[in-house]
Amino acid sequence: MTLRAASPDDDDATARLLVQRYEVEVPGMLHGPPASRFELARRLVRATPRTGRTVLELDGDVVGMGALATAARPRPSTPARVLLQAPAVLGPFAGLRTVVGAVRGAVTVAPAPAVDQAMVHSLVVDRSRRGEGLGAVLLDRLEDQARSAGLAFVVLQVVASNRHALSFYRSRGYRHLDAPPPFVSRLLGYRTVQLVKGLARAAPPHPGG
Repeated sequence: MTLRAASPDDDDATARLLVQRYEVEVPGMLHGPPASRFELARRLVRATPRTGRTVLELDGDVVGMGALATAARPRPSTPARVLLQAPAVLGPFAGLRTVVGAVRGAVTVAPAPAVDQAMVHSLVVDRSRRGEGLGAVLLDRLEDQARSAGLAFVVLQVVASNRHALSFYRSRGYRHLDAPPPFVSRLLGYRTVQLVKGLARAAPPHPGG
């Protein structure tokens, strides 16, 4: 098992994972034939900075990914120029529905984390490897990155209908964050739950070992 920063060579694998993430997190976000959905996801991945993205590799295959954003390194936004290609890639009707879904997603995304916080996002494990604890491995790595950066909290956002994800994060020590979403998000966005976890600092080494 290898955990490492994402590279351009991972774009096809991360595009495949992105399609699977939308299928679980926001069913109906991507419309059209499977090959066309993959092509649009690949264009989105290639046009989006890989900053903060970690991949999990098993036997030479990327089977999971997740990303960490901070106040200094915010979550990249969806590239509008690629999103506008959706009708050409997916077909006019499917493309329009996808654009509408993406706009709803854009107004749903939580604000950038505070200066003492990191935000975990885009965490997904390939459907063929779920149930093996790989999501926990990825989450631990992202939390370690936040801890190493001196941050005190990790926050994340889950679509309220994704009960499996909510149960997973609660089992990892996350609790509900009482932060009402902005009005536009409540009006147009997907209903989500924000979660937070305090990071325990590693104890300093004892003098003399």
